[in-house]
Amino acid sequence: SLSSTRFLFFAAMAKKRGSRAGQPKPLVPSAMKSLKRARHVTSEFHRIQRELDVVAGVSKDGTPSARARADKQQLERQLDSLGGRQAYQEASVLTTARHRTCKWVFSVLTKLGMRPKKNQSPLRVLEIGAVNTQLLSVPWLDVRAIDIKSQHPRIEQVDFFDVPPKGDKDVVVCAMVLNCVESAVKRGRMLADARRHLKPGGYFFLMLPRRCVEHSQFCTVPVLESLMELLGMRVVEKKTSPKVFFACFEKVRKDPTAEDRAEVVKRFPDPPRASRRKNGAEALTDGFA
Repeated sequence: SLSSTRFLFFAAMAKKRGSRAGQPKPLVPSAMKSLKRARHVTSEFHRIQRELDVVAGVSKDGTPSARARADKQQLERQLDSLGGRQAYQEASVLTTARHRTCKWVFSVLTKLGMRPKKNQSPLRVLEIGAVNTQLLSVPWLDVRAIDIKSQHPRIEQVDFFDVPPKGDKDVVVCAMVLNCVESAVKRGRMLADARRHLKPGGYFFLMLPRRCVEHSQFCTVPVLESLMELLGMRVVEKKTSPKVFFACFEKVRKDPTAEDRAEVVKRFPDPPRASRRKNGAEALTDGFA
């Protein structure tokens, strides 16, 4: 009958709406709809950025070689044909919606007893490289979300390196950003500056593609933890998903000493040194350092 048909139709629509309720909404309409395409764009973007980092070296007289200039121009053309940073950010909106990194941030803060009680002030948060408003929408978080190329009016368009650290944040979140920074030196500076933004006892949440710590010639999870310890942060929680490595570090009250800084320079030279692995170099395909 007509009434039973209407009932089945509305029941089906309600079920469809309910199945989508837990999925985060994109910030802006995106031309990129395919998850497969988004993953291709992000992996190619990272590959091109790594190769640009390699050819950025200069000759002894301080000028780029002709070969380096040609390689740089070719990589820049590849980046343009991919769609540049705009395409990468559209892809990130799609892929990070699947990773739900913010859900892990919520669960760890709750586990650590950091979630404010009634009448307490919200936690002060700096989100680096924000591509969605999931953290901004949480009432118990006072979030300053920044990105070098904002995709939303609530996300401030500013370079992280232009934000002076004041040591006034309870939490700093850096999800799938460190691996996009173009040099090992700047990646190290990002980690050091993230600590400087935190209050003593504050927490730094770092998310990276697993390949950065599992298929790199330079970096492993123990190496990363060792570096963070020298910078004055200790790991308190970590986990892996099929694609992402998650870690939460606590800022220890003791600042790094001159000896600690000397040890960082000694153990993490510029340019980075490749490390040997027991499972052989053939599996080490990522240049993350």
